[in-house]
This record gives sequence, C-alpha cells and structure tokens, in this order.
Amino acid sequence: MTSGFGMSRSFLLHLHCANCQRPSTKAVVVPIAEGAPSTVDEFIDMLEYRPVPFSCRHCESLIGELVGVTVERREAAA
Repeated sequence: MTSGFGMSRSFLLHLHCANCQRPSTKAVVVPIAEGAPSTVDEFIDMLEYRPVPFSCRHCESLIGELVGVTVERREAAA
C-alpha cells in the first residue's frame, strides 16, 4: 500500500505578460491527494476557483495571459 507521501505533480504554467509582452513560466506543485488535479484539464478547472497569482519577473506587471500548461509527475527523494 502506497501512502503517497512525498509524491507530487508539477504543473508548469506558460504565461505571456500583458505589459512587456515577454513569455514566462511558473511551476505549481500539487501534492498527490484525493481530489487534487491529476490532469491539465482538471488543473485548469481548479484555476477557476483557486487562481494562481502572477507577477512578471521582468516588469512586475500583475496581468498575464495563460497560454499553456504542462504536467510532470515528480517523486521526492526518500
């Protein structure tokens, strides 16, 4: 039986700054748990209720456009 301890998924948000027009990325780590998003579609649905704050690292604008999401499963070192 696996407890899931130390396991997570990393969703990588691909963003485009509305101010300086530069692309950026932001990783969001989600622990693997019941009810947690496991696919990109589920993660995007979750964003409707729990938005991820954006701040452009180049110009500090708070307005960004989400242009893509990728997912990668990770396991923490024991």
